[in-house]
Amino acid sequence: MSKKRSHFWLDFFACFLIPAYTLLFAGSTTWFGTNFSVIAVTGADHYRGFVYWGILSGSYFFVMLSRLAFTLPARWQRGLTRLLAVCAGLSLAYAVAIPYLPAYFPKYAALHVALAAGACVLLMVNLQFIILVHRRRDRARWAGPMRFCGFIVIGCAVLFLIPMMVSTALEVFFTISAALLARRIWLLTEF
Repeated sequence: MSKKRSHFWLDFFACFLIPAYTLLFAGSTTWFGTNFSVIAVTGADHYRGFVYWGILSGSYFFVMLSRLAFTLPARWQRGLTRLLAVCAGLSLAYAVAIPYLPAYFPKYAALHVALAAGACVLLMVNLQFIILVHRRRDRARWAGPMRFCGFIVIGCAVLFLIPMMVSTALEVFFTISAALLARRIWLLTEF
């Protein structure tokens, strides 16, 4: 696939499809009073939309992390990146598959929360690891993605502290900013 065509699909997913679908799924609900898991269990159509969002975002991150693994110089670094990508993808898949119903299934609800949080942490650790490996060769070039990682962490902390819970606002912010960060890392590795 040519670079121009590859960039089109990268931009289409990272800059349009994932943000648009994430915002559409979030809808006009109270962004600080609910979250994706709660929205998902309010009806069959909402759950189906949640599954589609999980497949879309999970597939994008898995493909991006797998492609980024090939840009790393050492075999163990590539292996670790792929392992973290698989673990993050499985965590997200299981989180999406387990409905969040704390009143009926409190243990499954706790597992759902742990898996969803684990998927996000594994994704960020993996992106940070890729940045740090590349940064060893060129600090100036990778300063922007390092700052963007810090921005994501601070933004997530603020969006968590406002309602003191994982909110729709936090999930929208994390999904879109992580998609854009993965895109930025890929573009930096190409040139």
